Amino acid sequence: MPARDGRMRSALAAAVSPYLLAHFAKSQLWHASTLLFGFFLTEACGLNASAMSLVMAATLALNGVVDAALGVHWRGRMSGTDGAARLQLGATPATCLFFLSFCATPLIGAELRLPWALATLLGFRVAYPFIDVPQNAMVALAPLDEDGRCTLLARRNVASGLASIAVGGCGGPLLIHGHADLPWLAWATTLSLLVCATGWWLARTPVTGVAGPPAQCDGDGAKLRFTTILAALTVMVAAGSLFRALEPYYAAYAAGGVGLLLWAGIGGLVSQPAWLACRRRVRTSGALGAAALALLLAALILLGPLRTTAAGVILAGLGFGAGTSGLWLMLWAAMMHRAAAGGATGYVGVFTCVSKLAQAAAMLLLGHVLAGSAYRDTLADPHSPPSLLIVAALTTLAATCVALALACRHRAASGARLRAAVSGS
Repeated sequence: MPARDGRMRSALAAAVSPYLLAHFAKSQLWHASTLLFGFFLTEACGLNASAMSLVMAATLALNGVVDAALGVHWRGRMSGTDGAARLQLGATPATCLFFLSFCATPLIGAELRLPWALATLLGFRVAYPFIDVPQNAMVALAPLDEDGRCTLLARRNVASGLASIAVGGCGGPLLIHGHADLPWLAWATTLSLLVCATGWWLARTPVTGVAGPPAQCDGDGAKLRFTTILAALTVMVAAGSLFRALEPYYAAYAAGGVGLLLWAGIGGLVSQPAWLACRRRVRTSGALGAAALALLLAALILLGPLRTTAAGVILAGLGFGAGTSGLWLMLWAAMMHRAAAGGATGYVGVFTCVSKLAQAAAMLLLGHVLAGSAYRDTLADPHSPPSLLIVAALTTLAATCVALALACRHRAASGARLRAAVSGS
């Protein structure tokens, strides 16, 4: 059996390597847009916080609408990974061109920066779903069993964590240290070329059917209603987006570096094998409880005297990254369980649409808080509105984990009562 499991792991790795590399590259585009674009607009392009939040919110909402429209339009028309890979490849050049054009905003005259940023960001948000929806749907469209899907989702999260680290380690310092011109544009160009190259490779070698290694997913999360999954997603993404968008501000004006960005990415990366192993051995509710504790630890650190120390930044970043990655894996696995049964793009499109709308709402709140506070000075104060918003985001994420854990326990108890009634009759 161990030899067979080793062969299955090798086969799965060979089948999904192009997919994971393409996901790594594509995720850098997205992480850049959520981690850095708000900071980029205010600190590099000179927009005020209110204008920044309106630009970010409007374009994110448009992205969500396009996600849902494409998902519904392609539902029932996309039955395999080949077609999905070709669709994402066809949209990749336009997406990268808009991304590069937006990153060139500081090179535009001051009077034209706002319309240029809005137009190019709108183009990016419209084009991005054409690579995002097909690539996400490939997890459900690939002829993988339940174990294989869970393993692939966990590896996707590792790829996304690496992408977050790459953005925080490469793009973040350029902005925070005032190099938002040619060095920033060179980084964006390199990233765009990587996205195009990996998209081409994925289109040539789409994911094939492989049964995954024995990493059984706990069924509690899969039994959740789709509306429950979407409700949890809304709260999680809104709170997570507030934290992520505030990270570069906190790094620049409170912690003196990009440590929080990097350690949050590292936390999400290194915790994925643990979350996958946890799903083999304990119920989903237990895993969510552990995620809640990690997030509460991060909140307590950012309220106390360790908040600007190296140890505090490391622990807070790890707590946020580990906690959110566990919750993220659970929600994606529950959604993909339904998507694999049919209408994959429809489920994926609605799921990502809700995610983008929640991010849009978060950006409006962020703009309101930043506009009402001299954040460049007050972020060093743990009791200022921007600092408290970071802590509120973490506690909200922890509460979401607890609520989902209770929902999983309720569904499991209801299922046990139903089985007992059936067997008794």
